[in-house]
Amino acid sequence: MALGRADGPAAGARVACILSIIHRKGDNPLQPTRHKRLCAFALVLFALVSVAPARAQQLSPKLQNAVGHWQIVDSDGKPGGRAETYLVNGKLFGRVTQVRPGRTAHDVCDKCSGEFKNQLILNMVIMRNFHPDGDDWVGGTVVDPENGKEYQGKIWAVGKDELHMRGFIGISLFGRTETWVRMH
Repeated sequence: MALGRADGPAAGARVACILSIIHRKGDNPLQPTRHKRLCAFALVLFALVSVAPARAQQLSPKLQNAVGHWQIVDSDGKPGGRAETYLVNGKLFGRVTQVRPGRTAHDVCDKCSGEFKNQLILNMVIMRNFHPDGDDWVGGTVVDPENGKEYQGKIWAVGKDELHMRGFIGISLFGRTETWVRMH
């Protein structure tokens, strides 16, 4: 029986598992338990090593374009605040880097609830946990510091200098889309 090349601890554990199956008639009654644990450890280690490359997903240029510093444009076409979008473990997040005109750096989100209640709006993480789906970022949430509400969201880049963010409750049809323009 060819076992192949044995590299690293996982390979050694695989060999030990195979040997324990071949030689079950050991003198030590505790040895099979130890081998079972070793086999389980080897299996878990092998699974983690096998899955790790699959999780290290390469982002398409369109997904990468969503990362940066942005001028938020309100629905009237007027400049609002500014935000930075960034990646954490393959997910897209965004924080306020400058509050909208009419607010100060000391303003808090008094209409927010939960962990956002009375948090400073400046540097507040308003976008969380968006994951890639095709060329869009989906599945995350967005907090609007103006009304304190939290929305589901979808984000997509248009070219290199424009980002669209749709916030909605329930289905995307009932929501609104903001445009963010890249700051150079």
